[in-house]
Amino acid sequence: MLAPFEYEGTPTRGYLDTATFGLPPHSTLAAVEEAVASWRGRGSWLRWEEDGEACRELFARIVGAKPGEIAFVAAASVAAGIVAASLPAAAGDNVVLYERDFDSVMFPWRPLAERGVELRLLPLERLAEGIDERTALVALSLVQSADGRVADLEALKAAGTRLFLDGTQAVGGFSFDLEGIDYLVAHSYKWLLSPRGLAFLYVRPERLGEITPWLAGWKSRANPFDDFYGAPSLAEDAHRLDVSIPWFSAPGARASLSLIADLGVDAIAAHDLALARAFAAGLGLSEPASPIVRVQVEGADDAVERLRKAGVSCSSRSGSIRFAFHLYNDEHDVALALEALAPSRVFDAES
Repeated sequence: MLAPFEYEGTPTRGYLDTATFGLPPHSTLAAVEEAVASWRGRGSWLRWEEDGEACRELFARIVGAKPGEIAFVAAASVAAGIVAASLPAAAGDNVVLYERDFDSVMFPWRPLAERGVELRLLPLERLAEGIDERTALVALSLVQSADGRVADLEALKAAGTRLFLDGTQAVGGFSFDLEGIDYLVAHSYKWLLSPRGLAFLYVRPERLGEITPWLAGWKSRANPFDDFYGAPSLAEDAHRLDVSIPWFSAPGARASLSLIADLGVDAIAAHDLALARAFAAGLGLSEPASPIVRVQVEGADDAVERLRKAGVSCSSRSGSIRFAFHLYNDEHDVALALEALAPSRVFDAES
């Protein structure tokens, strides 16, 4: 376990469901409780806004960006919708998508079909093959929610077309290089261990001018705290895409993001992946590329019930059982899940 001081007394044993939501560190819970107490005590909202700005800086540090390249959004689908609505694509152009991606990554691009834009739905391993001179953008999850698979990111980057990634199942627990990515969105309530409500959108500076700030509000102007009226000029950087932040999520997110940044994503990713690979090896499965492991078993309902009785939290996804390993897990969690699955006949989904 990494950062055990943040989880002493927390029921982390057997919690292998970070892909659904992350467990909060002690400092995060304390920050949220303090914010709520401040609300009741008529505290200043500006302090919560300061927490939000600190979150912007921390997220930028975690992904390797600059704070001015990060916007606040409400959800991953919102970010995809803004990009889709602004995409300079005409009839005959195409957008390449993974055919079984998470719905929030796929739905926002569907209205483009009404403009005559082709939506090319392809297997994950064939996305690069679908790119041609009329491809306006490729959109996918960096790590797949259902099974933890990872596309050939370098091949997609090499194609030179716009690349939109949903990093919600990656940022905070998976190492990657931001270079060559045009848009990266990540919600913070999974691998970033934060209260739900605060998401971040990275936009490569060269692409910022392509995006119409459809959702611009009071935070989208230059120097938003100087005045709130008259709709002057928008900020020159990604702040122009900001929406209002959830005040009581921001203090908790600040604490969680601070922990992730201080521990270092590379160290966390190595820890998480080692546990996932030990688990997969114990089941005779192919080596996973991410901390999410998909397990197909005969008699899945019985297996899930045994896991539940053993105190293992996991999820059923696409006819399989999904396990996710993060910084509060250790080899004892691996052993607990393996013991519960021992009576089951396991199939390798990759074979």
